[in-house]
Amino acid sequence: MSDQVARRGRSGDKLLMHARTLTEPRWTPLPHQIPPPGDWYGWLLLAGRGAGKTDACARYVHDHVMGPPCLPGPVPHWIGIIAPTLGDAATSCFSGPSGLSAHSPDAKMINSTGGTIVKWPNGSVAKLFGAHTPEDVERLRSGGNRCLAWLEEMAAWRYLDDTWAQMRFGLRSGRRPHWIASTTPKPRPLIKKLASDGFHNVVRTRASMYDNPHIQEELKRALEEEYAHTDLGRQELYAEVLDEDSQALWTRAALNSSRARVGELPDLARITVGVDPSGGAGEQGIVVVGKAMVEYTKIVTLNGVERPMKSTLAHGYVLGDRTVHLKPEGWGRAAVKAAQEFDADDIAVEVNFGGEMAVSTIRAAADDMGLHIPIKIVRASRGKMVRAQPVSALTEQNRWHIVGTMPELEDQLCTWYPELDWSPDRLDAMVWPAWHNRIVKLTATTVVGSGGMSSMNRAIG
Repeated sequence: MSDQVARRGRSGDKLLMHARTLTEPRWTPLPHQIPPPGDWYGWLLLAGRGAGKTDACARYVHDHVMGPPCLPGPVPHWIGIIAPTLGDAATSCFSGPSGLSAHSPDAKMINSTGGTIVKWPNGSVAKLFGAHTPEDVERLRSGGNRCLAWLEEMAAWRYLDDTWAQMRFGLRSGRRPHWIASTTPKPRPLIKKLASDGFHNVVRTRASMYDNPHIQEELKRALEEEYAHTDLGRQELYAEVLDEDSQALWTRAALNSSRARVGELPDLARITVGVDPSGGAGEQGIVVVGKAMVEYTKIVTLNGVERPMKSTLAHGYVLGDRTVHLKPEGWGRAAVKAAQEFDADDIAVEVNFGGEMAVSTIRAAADDMGLHIPIKIVRASRGKMVRAQPVSALTEQNRWHIVGTMPELEDQLCTWYPELDWSPDRLDAMVWPAWHNRIVKLTATTVVGSGGMSSMNRAIG
């Protein structure tokens, strides 16, 4: 009798599979849309616009749901789908022409009190998340454990690092929890690390727009008209992770030309730790900068006679990058430790985000460590580009020097420009001491000491 039951079960499985082939949408993947073999933890599909990366990941989710159950009970699969915003997850990942609805017609998107979910007839559930606000990160933190995560356009996530961390912490259900990512690259540190074999057991597939022969001709023409022969085109069409962007203020050549060697520095007149709090997202920039008055000789003509004349110019030396990604008490201690390590004269902290709380954080850390160090407040009254341009000009004039190498800071300098939707915390932290110490121009600061705060202006030295 048990053999008969087994035969009936196998026969039923065959009928079910045959019925599924008749009802499921036809799917003929392109070579780059085929999941790689092996027991990998992450699959990064790094592809240009129109390459079909969303289509590939939607199909992967469909096949995963229709495959062997990861979990016992009525919900065989519990999946997380994360996009730049919750709306993006709903439209691009589900209802769009390349979304789940095209591959799983029986799946339904439901708005419930617990959030937006996609549910399949077999009981599998996918919950949709955004990555745009601190609340999105908290929802992901409390969103339950998952057997699979789909990371859509993760290079465009505003809270990239925080969302990435919470995704990994919750990926722990079933015998083989894993993630897939479909994204056009951007030169953000995490994306560069993922693209360059920086994580264990992650496989990468690369594709350009031109690897998709089915792309509509009008869309292809529009993308080419917008991006062809530009740095952004290398990123958007060919999925290259840019090492340098022509819109950025710094170039690799200028940084290398002005680079200073460790141990060959002039006497430094003062040293400042620049701090750029993140305002709740990303890293807390902590960069140490020294100022030196460097003597040089120039030739001047007096009464028709050329004569040498000695003069001095202020130079900036970037001594260390101690940027962190910590809670307030953590980054406050890191800033004070940097000041202690480099025997800094003061700490310059930007207070547009967090206001006086940033000062209190550093002051509390210094008191806890038994140290006294002046804290100077700097306020951002102009945009990042305007603040950074004079410092970039100093680099071109060989008056701004990175001491040794600082890869992550240099990446920001050579790839960031205002249109990008992420904040260059390291760049900002580096620029503040240049203004505060009047290496570029007069700046107003506020001194914070035991007697409170007082404003002061000083002329250019």
